[in-house]
Amino acid sequence: MTWFDTVIRGGTVVAGGHSAPMDVGIRAGRVAALLAPGAPAAGQHELDATGLIVTPGGIDTHTHIDWPYDGTRTVDGALGASRAALLGGTTTVVDFVPPGEPGYDLRRACHDRADHLGSTIAIDFALHPILPDASRPVLDALPDVIADGFTSFKMYTTYQDRRVDDGAAWQLMNVIARHGGLPGFHAENHELLAATLHEQETLGRLGASDYPASRPALAEAEAIGMVALYARRIGTPVYIFHISGHEALAAVEAARRAGSDVFAETCTHYLVHDDSVFTGPDPWRYVISPPIRGDQDRLALWAAVRSGAVTTVGSDHCAYATTSKSARTDDHRHVPAGAPGIEARTPFLWSEGIHRHGFTPAEVVSASSERAARALQLDGKGRIAVGADADLVLWDPDARWAGSDLRRSSPDTFSLYDDGKGQGRPRHVLLRGEQVVADGELTDLPARGRFVARHARMTA
Repeated sequence: MTWFDTVIRGGTVVAGGHSAPMDVGIRAGRVAALLAPGAPAAGQHELDATGLIVTPGGIDTHTHIDWPYDGTRTVDGALGASRAALLGGTTTVVDFVPPGEPGYDLRRACHDRADHLGSTIAIDFALHPILPDASRPVLDALPDVIADGFTSFKMYTTYQDRRVDDGAAWQLMNVIARHGGLPGFHAENHELLAATLHEQETLGRLGASDYPASRPALAEAEAIGMVALYARRIGTPVYIFHISGHEALAAVEAARRAGSDVFAETCTHYLVHDDSVFTGPDPWRYVISPPIRGDQDRLALWAAVRSGAVTTVGSDHCAYATTSKSARTDDHRHVPAGAPGIEARTPFLWSEGIHRHGFTPAEVVSASSERAARALQLDGKGRIAVGADADLVLWDPDARWAGSDLRRSSPDTFSLYDDGKGQGRPRHVLLRGEQVVADGELTDLPARGRFVARHARMTA
C-alpha cells in the first residue's frame, strides 16, 4: 500500500495530450504518482472523481489584478480576483508590473509588485514588467530583473503616454534577448491609429458604438509585422498580446513563414463576442483594446486556438468600477479600455471549445494551460505529471451554467458574459495539493499565492 497526502480516485485524467482513467496520488503539494484505476493506495484525504475529468489548473496569461489607474485601483482586489479565478478553474495567472515615471527603479518596481500581490493573492502568479522607455536606468536594470525571475516583458507600440518608438523597441529587444528574456508587445501602429481617430473627430463619431472603427485591424497587422521582423533579425522569440482577428493572425503566420518565432495570445472576449455588441445595449462595456471584431474573425481565432497557431488564451481581466467605465459613454476616448473576465475564461473555452468547435478535453487543456506553461516557462505548471505542482481541476462535464454566474470578482464591476450559457464546470479545484474549491464552492481563502520566478532562456 502506497501512502499519499491526497488520492483522487475514479476520474478521467488529461495528461500528455491524452485522456485516460487514472488515479492521482499527491504528496507535498506535487503529483507523486499516476496510478492505474483502483491501484492500492491510501491518502489522508480522498476525492471521488467518478464521472469527472481531471485537468491541470488553468493558466491565465494576461490579467490586471488590483491595478492602478487614474489615481485609483480596480475594484476586485487580489482576493476578489483570486476567488473568481479559482471558481473558474484558473490556478495561475501572469499579471503585470505597472510602468513608472522616467528614471524609476525597474527592479524595485518588480519586487514591490511581487511583494504586494504575494501578500494578498490566493493563486500563484508570475509577472510581465511593462517597459515604458529605453532609458539607461531601464536598460541597465534588465539583466538583474531577468535573473530575478521576471523574464517576459510588455511594450506598447501605441498610447502616447507609454509607447516605445521603433528605436527604443530595437534597443530593449536586444538587451532582453541577450539575457534570455522574452520581449512582448501590445502591437498597433500608433500613427495609423492617430490618423483614424482624427477622421472620427472630424465626423463627430466618437461614441462607444463608434469605437471599433477607431482601431482598424490593419494597424494591428502592421505593428505585428514590424516587431516580428525585429525579433527575427535579433534571433529572439517574441510574444504578441491579445490578437483580435484574422488580419493579426495572418500577420503572425506570415512572420512565422519568414522565420520569426512568434507566440500569439488571444483573449476570451474575442472568442465569445463579435462586433455586433457595439450595436446593442451598453456598448461601453466592450471598449477593449484592440477592439472586438467581426464574426469571421472570431471563428478564425477559434480554429487557430485549436490548431495551436494561437499559442495562449488570456482574459485581459481588468475589473474597473462600473461607475468609472460608464461615466463618459458619449466619447470612447474617455472610456477605460478593459473588462473583467478571469472567471469566464476556462468555462467558455471548455463549453464552446468542446460543444461548438469540436475540441477534445486534451485540446482544451493545451489551450488553457499546457502551451502557456511552455511559452512562458512556468516550470511545474500546466501539466499533470509526476513532480509537477498538484494544481488540478475536476470538471463536471454535464454541469450547466449561465453567464450571469461568472461575475464573482466584485459586485462593483460589470460583466461581458451575462447572456452566455454553457456546459462543463469545475466541481473541485486544488492548488499545490490543497483543495480550494469543493463542490463548486470556495473553501477558506487565505493569501496562499506564490510568485513563480522563471528561468532565463538559453542564449547563443
